[in-house]
Amino acid sequence: MVPRKVFPVLIIIAGTVALVGCGAGHNQNENVSVRKAEQTPIAAGLANGPLPDSAFKASISVASPPTKLRPGQKEILEVTVKNVSDATWPAHGRSGDGYFQVNLGNVWFDGDAKITDNPYIRSGLPNDAQPGGVVMVPLEITAPGKPGDYTLQIDLVQEMVAWFSEKGNNSPKFKVRVGD
Repeated sequence: MVPRKVFPVLIIIAGTVALVGCGAGHNQNENVSVRKAEQTPIAAGLANGPLPDSAFKASISVASPPTKLRPGQKEILEVTVKNVSDATWPAHGRSGDGYFQVNLGNVWFDGDAKITDNPYIRSGLPNDAQPGGVVMVPLEITAPGKPGDYTLQIDLVQEMVAWFSEKGNNSPKFKVRVGD
């Protein structure tokens, strides 16, 4: 009988690595190392601190920005984001608290004043965004609860550091009428 070769397969799931053999022939020591590998978080791709100022450069576009919404209305926008910086944006934050990952979000303004009591939901990037890379991100927005004329800004944020617009990025803004 000719022995079968076993080729290992590397599986990456939710920030963990597992080295799994294909076919028969595992011995007990291999199974122990598989269990250890499954419990070891991936260091690459996890943010561990603030990005340099040069990383806060993006091209952001919205396919069909809203012009009129009802108070409190929720919508999902399809947003295209291009990394025009010289740094990779991490899709995952620091292990344990998620700090420093880059997310897509929105900010509402009433005149020049930022509205702080509106429910904001941020959308994570589907993967790390390399320089020159383009990602499509669905973003849920919620219109302010009071009728009026508002400005909606779509922006990226490095969590616990800054919004890209605060670092000089030209993040798009749209006039939105909120009413019945």
